[in-house]
Amino acid sequence: YLDRGVRAEKEYLRWFPSLNVSYDVRENLIARAAYYHSIGRPSFEQYAGGLNLPDETSPPGPANRITVNNAAIKPWTARSFSARLEYYFAGVGQLSAGVFRRDYRNFFGNTRFRPGAEFLSLYGLDPAVYGDFDVVTQYNLPAPVRMSGVDFNYKQALTFLPHWARGVQVFANGSAQRLIGDETAACAGGMPRSGSWGLSLTRPRWNVRVNWNFRGQARNAPLTGASIGPGTFNWTHSRLYIDLLGEYNFYRTFSLFANLRNFRDT
Repeated sequence: YLDRGVRAEKEYLRWFPSLNVSYDVRENLIARAAYYHSIGRPSFEQYAGGLNLPDETSPPGPANRITVNNAAIKPWTARSFSARLEYYFAGVGQLSAGVFRRDYRNFFGNTRFRPGAEFLSLYGLDPAVYGDFDVVTQYNLPAPVRMSGVDFNYKQALTFLPHWARGVQVFANGSAQRLIGDETAACAGGMPRSGSWGLSLTRPRWNVRVNWNFRGQARNAPLTGASIGPGTFNWTHSRLYIDLLGEYNFYRTFSLFANLRNFRDT
C-alpha cells in the first residue's frame, strides 16, 4: 500500500520422514504406532509486513495498540510419536484409544512490549505520539514446546436389542491434551478437554440423531501490562451443546431433513 513497501519471499526446503507400523494382535485387535516430522507455516499475513496503528486520540489499552506483522518469522517444525489400539466388534462397531506426543521447535509465540525510540524510528513513527502504546507481534519461541495427549473413540450398533428397537447406534469420543513450555505459545487457547457422544435410530425411511458436544474450560493467552501481575490469564468457560437431527425419505429422489444446532441455546 506504500511506495516504500517491502517485497518478502520465503521457501521451505525440508525432509519429512515418517514411519507407520501396525500389528494384528488378534483377528479383531490391531496395534498401531507412528513417528513423523511435520511443519507449520506462518499465516500469509505475517509476510505482508503490515503495521496497524492505534487511535492516537484514545488512551492506550488492550484494544488500542500497535500491531506489527513479523516478516522474518520462521515456520515451526515438530517431531511426533503416536500409539493406538483398535478393537473391532464383529461388523457392528469399534473401540479405540491412543496417546501422542509432539515436540515443537521455533513454535509461534505472542509478545507485547513498550517500544523505544529506535523501534519507532524503523517505521517513521513519532515517539511523542506513539511512545505510550504497546506493540504486539509474533515471534519464534527460543525454547521447545511439547504437546501430549490421549484420546478414545467408541461406536457400536446395538444389534442385541429387541426387534422393535432395531437400528439403534451409539457413539462416544473424547480427548485430553497438555501443553508444556512457554505460556505465550500461540496455541495457548487450545482445548485441553473435549468430547462428544450421542445416539441414533435408523429405519428404512427415516432416521433421527441426538449429539452432545462438550468443550472444556480453556486458558487463553496471558494478560500483560504495567498493572497486571504475572500468571494472569483470560479463561473461556466450559460449555455443552446439544444438536438434534432428523431425515425422512418420501421417495428415492426426495427427502426432508431438519438440523437443530444448539437447540438449548447454550
